[in-house]
Amino acid sequence: MTPHPLFPMPPEVTRVILGGGSPIDLEGLRVHSVEEAMDFALNYGYDMGVPAQRAHVLRVYEDAVDFLEAVVLDGTDLHVPTEIRNVEDPLDLLLWASEHPRVTRGRWACALLRVMHTLFHVDHNVNLRFLPEIQRQVFDRYDRYLVQEGDHWLLRGAYETPLVAVERKENKDRVSMLLKMLHKPENVAETIYDQIGIRFVAEDQLGVLMVIRFLLDHHVLMPTHIKPSRSRNLMIDMPALEAWMEALPPAFCIQDLSPTERRELSHTLAAQRPAADQNPFSSKDYSAVQFTARTLIRLPSPWVGGLAGLQEHFGSLEQAHPADRARIPQLIQEQEEFTFFFAHEVQVMELSGFQSSQSGPASHSEYKQRQRDAARRRVLQGILQEEPC
Repeated sequence: MTPHPLFPMPPEVTRVILGGGSPIDLEGLRVHSVEEAMDFALNYGYDMGVPAQRAHVLRVYEDAVDFLEAVVLDGTDLHVPTEIRNVEDPLDLLLWASEHPRVTRGRWACALLRVMHTLFHVDHNVNLRFLPEIQRQVFDRYDRYLVQEGDHWLLRGAYETPLVAVERKENKDRVSMLLKMLHKPENVAETIYDQIGIRFVAEDQLGVLMVIRFLLDHHVLMPTHIKPSRSRNLMIDMPALEAWMEALPPAFCIQDLSPTERRELSHTLAAQRPAADQNPFSSKDYSAVQFTARTLIRLPSPWVGGLAGLQEHFGSLEQAHPADRARIPQLIQEQEEFTFFFAHEVQVMELSGFQSSQSGPASHSEYKQRQRDAARRRVLQGILQEEPC
């Protein structure tokens, strides 16, 4: 048996397992034979000897090449090399990614594998399979109270709260998910919390607080289901808010404020500087209160559809008695629900901040461009003629 040197430790140990880094930031792999490549793929999750699994890997490879060309390389003079574009066996990418870091082919293989790895996580995110029903259950909580009157909206329940606009994010498309994951340290789809989201736009800072209060009063938002590490307040000055509330007279009513008093109060409550933990891809001009709420989703057991179809089949043949003897109706009733918590993002903005987000540095298009630039630097390590930021 040939002795295998255990030291020095490879970067997978020092940078990822011990150092907490991301595997997609590794400069290469350590796969030096077809047998090792097959074993790597098998333990990754794909048996390349199974035609269906190999076909899925090939589809992901093709999608990754298209994403590199259309998104990552857009705006550069670079193109995916022909040798990388015409791979017949995806296992070759593992072997090439294990070549010396200075070998150009190896760098491009690494770039492609970074995108493929991210795509695998998108494709195997179980939540995406049920997303339409998840969206319905999440938005139903808000729709019970949302009323549109002309060009404006309001929240109507035990009392009313006016809104300027309401926007929904019903799902990230595949490109958006890839971009987001490619600049996230975790690099897994389960850590994308804004696949579904809703944005409320109020008149001013005071209106923002009224929206949040309404949602809490009507239990649309549950404090018990807020994810603390995901809360961002880029709008309200907390010491100013607490000082103002302490000084309120007992019979205070918002409606008693004059327009001038309300403007002055909103200015007083406005945060004067961005939070230290602000999203690095957000503009300094971006202003909002945002948080992640979790909703308990209830889905029928996957068996229910099959059992119901079988029952319907017997019924169409006028042979319902076999279904009864097989206890199909009872089995349908006995199936347990499939339940889990799903996180969605809530944003509350005031009008001027919302208008700024439609154009200029705080706009969504500028935000996406900053994400694209970060993803490009990360994917094309060793290929771009620039130092990573």
